[in-house]
Amino acid sequence: MKAKKITALLMTMIMCFSLAACGGNDSGDGGDAQGEDKKEITVACTETTQALVDKAASVMEEQGYTVEYQVFDNNMNTLVACNDGSVDAVFVVHKPFMESFNEGNDADLVMLEPYVYAVGMGLFSDKYDSIDEIPDGATIAIPNDAMNMDRALRILENGGLITLKEGVEQCTTTDIESNPKNIELIDMDQTQVVRSLEDTDGAVAFFSHVNNAGKDFTKYLVRDADPEQYPQALVVKAENQDAQWAKDFNNAFLTDEVKEFALDYYNGLYEYFE
Repeated sequence: MKAKKITALLMTMIMCFSLAACGGNDSGDGGDAQGEDKKEITVACTETTQALVDKAASVMEEQGYTVEYQVFDNNMNTLVACNDGSVDAVFVVHKPFMESFNEGNDADLVMLEPYVYAVGMGLFSDKYDSIDEIPDGATIAIPNDAMNMDRALRILENGGLITLKEGVEQCTTTDIESNPKNIELIDMDQTQVVRSLEDTDGAVAFFSHVNNAGKDFTKYLVRDADPEQYPQALVVKAENQDAQWAKDFNNAFLTDEVKEFALDYYNGLYEYFE
């Protein structure tokens, strides 16, 4: 009896394995959920890139894909969703921000190449027209995440408002060596920085957030010197970086159709690499 039970168990295991092997590719799109034949894609974005993602999705649909997007309230949550598998991809963050997320969360997200564009960042004010007008004791809002705080501080240094310690790879407010105007820096989520302009003397914000708030992103007092160091493109998990759907989706953002849409809809906001 024991031998028969073992044999029956082995036969059951073999049958289950055979069924799994036969049914492994029996998905709605004809392939594995993460495989080459994947045709249904979910992408995370924020309101700043929602219209652009929607346009790229229409290009993907012409190639036989179905794209759904989820709009998140901040960039960090888009990466969390991609890392835990809630979405397949992200289109809203720059590469250093993604790398900082990977390091802090033991994640394996990657940004596809070729990179699509860069988004500038600058100091804006509703009260002053030049950086020389910024008064002593002024309040300036900056992003609170490590990567973008560093970027904001370097912009303020470029404008002559502060001096940072030399040799620090990623500066925080503790690395300010001199602050001759005694400027008070208020750190907050990057999506809230532009909204603070009513209550502060200035804010260091992304051009995309400024544009999304209905303001003129070309009216900065000083801007970043090296936006190309912060490229943006489609972000996926490392296991999907060579998948055809991921390559096709990233390339959709580089088509003339999507570029022309971006130029018109976003008023020339994006600085394309190609």
